[in-house]
Amino acid sequence: MPISQGEILVARPLLNDGSFKRTVILLAEHTPQGTLGFILNKSMFLTLKDVVQSAQGLSIPIYYGGPVAENQLFYVHTVGHLISESVHIQQNYYWGGNFLELVEALKTKQINTEQVRFFIGYSGWSAGQLEEEIQQRAWAKLNSFTQNLINAHPNDIWPEQLARLGSNYKVLAHISEEPSMN
Repeated sequence: MPISQGEILVARPLLNDGSFKRTVILLAEHTPQGTLGFILNKSMFLTLKDVVQSAQGLSIPIYYGGPVAENQLFYVHTVGHLISESVHIQQNYYWGGNFLELVEALKTKQINTEQVRFFIGYSGWSAGQLEEEIQQRAWAKLNSFTQNLINAHPNDIWPEQLARLGSNYKVLAHISEEPSMN
């Protein structure tokens, strides 16, 4: 089962890992050496202006991208034509690029906040590790990057993507994490 950048990983309901429980991950890069992705649906109580001095005035939310490089800022966006050094993921989605250009474009309103999502950390797998986790049914893989996931509400992303796996998953998508609430 080949993996491609731009695909979406959906944590299966029984995946109970603290970092990855009920997550949806955009795979931004996949090479023979490994895979890099960003968790799309884990909010943090931080904004860009809280972590970057040059971003004063930009109250853009930051998300938890994963447990690797938790002291670094990353971003996914739809404005690769405006930000030099952007890395194409799939369709109209990019990651990284010249951060100073991005901040300036946000401040001058050339780019709006719905065109970018910021992350602290990323999710990473060594060669063959993700394939093994998929075989063990920890993750389901969706072949297409649907709707505008970089500005979807984080609480909606996992249930919506889980439901895409089929009718058996639609029921599970809305079961509370807290057993007493079911």
